[in-house]
Amino acid sequence: MNRIVFVILGISLSGIAFAKPIYLECDVHSYEKQQIFTVKVDEDSGKVTHSQPDGFAFNADGFFSADKITYQKIEVNSGIKITLRIEISRTDLSATYVTDLVSIQFPNQISNSGTPMVGACKIDEVTERKF
Repeated sequence: MNRIVFVILGISLSGIAFAKPIYLECDVHSYEKQQIFTVKVDEDSGKVTHSQPDGFAFNADGFFSADKITYQKIEVNSGIKITLRIEISRTDLSATYVTDLVSIQFPNQISNSGTPMVGACKIDEVTERKF
C-alpha cells in the first residue's frame, strides 16, 4: 500500500517545475535624465530585487499579472514621501520608471515632480556560478 502511495506522489510531483529567477538589465530615460538598473524577478517567491550602479538597491514584493510585473519602494525622508514605481512588460520587455514626490505636511503645496522615464529591458544570461 505504501509503495502505491509513493508511486502516485512521485508521478504527480514530477510534473511540477520550479521557475528559475530571471535577471534583467534595464535602461530608461526621459528628456532630462537616464537611469540604468538591474532586476532579479522571482515569480515563485513573489520577490523582486532592484539594484542600480550607484549602489542603491532594495527588495520588494512584485505584483505579477499576465502581461506585466510591477513593484515599488516607498520611503519618507524629511517630510517628503518618495515613491519609486517600476513596471516591466512581460510581452515586449518595455519598462516605465516613475518617481513621485509628495509632501506629507503640505500635500497641496509641493507639486509632484515625477516625470516618467521609459525604455526597455533585456534578459541577462547568467553564467555558471561557483556558489
